Amino acid sequence: MPSVPPPMIVPTLTPVPAGNRDAWLQAPATPQVHAAALSTLPAFGEVEVAGTAAALPPAGPLRIAAWNVERCLFPDASAALLRREAAALTLLTEMDQGCHRTGQRHTTRLLADALDQGYAFAVEFLELAAMPAPISFAGNPPGNTLGFHGNGFVSALPFRDPVVIRLDPEADWFVTPRGGQKRIGARMAVAAIFRHQAVEFVGCSVHLESDTDFAGRDRQMAALLRALDGLAEGLPVVVGGDLNTHVTAGAADDPRELLFETARRQGYDWHVSGASTRPSHWSTGCGPRQLDWFCTRGCRVSEARMTPALDEAGTVLSDHELIGITVSF
Repeated sequence: MPSVPPPMIVPTLTPVPAGNRDAWLQAPATPQVHAAALSTLPAFGEVEVAGTAAALPPAGPLRIAAWNVERCLFPDASAALLRREAAALTLLTEMDQGCHRTGQRHTTRLLADALDQGYAFAVEFLELAAMPAPISFAGNPPGNTLGFHGNGFVSALPFRDPVVIRLDPEADWFVTPRGGQKRIGARMAVAAIFRHQAVEFVGCSVHLESDTDFAGRDRQMAALLRALDGLAEGLPVVVGGDLNTHVTAGAADDPRELLFETARRQGYDWHVSGASTRPSHWSTGCGPRQLDWFCTRGCRVSEARMTPALDEAGTVLSDHELIGITVSF
């Protein structure tokens, strides 16, 4: 099985000097410049782990959520929705740290603090171009103070051995950025070994490439599952995240999306059905598509559902719905 180099576990990710980020933004958009820049960035070899859960979840079945929180404009309201969902573990994608568009905040840490849980966060992209903020934030300087954008999790469960699984790029956001988002990095997953009562299992948050085709997503999924086999060594596995599937809602048998059958051949089952996107502060939505999924191996799954990404006042929290499952081992 392929090995995944263990990351440096740190309390805070190593920042990138603003001058370096500005220079790369203005530099020629070539693969050589991107590779040279990436090789100099310690943060891409790190995972930030901090916080401690105030209380362990009760014995019995475990509620696990996965959510692309669209950079997490509203951490407190998002935490309230997760609290109503009773999620003991939430696999997170599209989280910001030090970006102008989200008020320079560390949204994973704020979400964990609001839930009284621990967290892990790792960088998927270093954002070189600052996006405007769709809502007003007090004391929000122009530009990005850090420019980190990535994936991770918040957890009431104890966990160990967090890893970052970097997937082979199927698009180049530095050479051909979409929407002016010139970035350094590529898609990845964050996984760890979690413990619930006497049982250990692997939980993995993943974000597959949006700017690719069916075969590209399948290559990334196959590589992810090979890496998880090396980490799990027979433990149950729960994978959740934004897979950017180009199928109508719930079409897990669509033969064009090769990743479904790739996972089934490795013993995985697929869960949660329905359109998982909606218009938001940033996005007009992409119609009745399901981008967000769970796939699991070695556990029993029930109560699979989608929860609208709305707070109690009806404010849209993300362009992706929250998905959740109940797991028994």
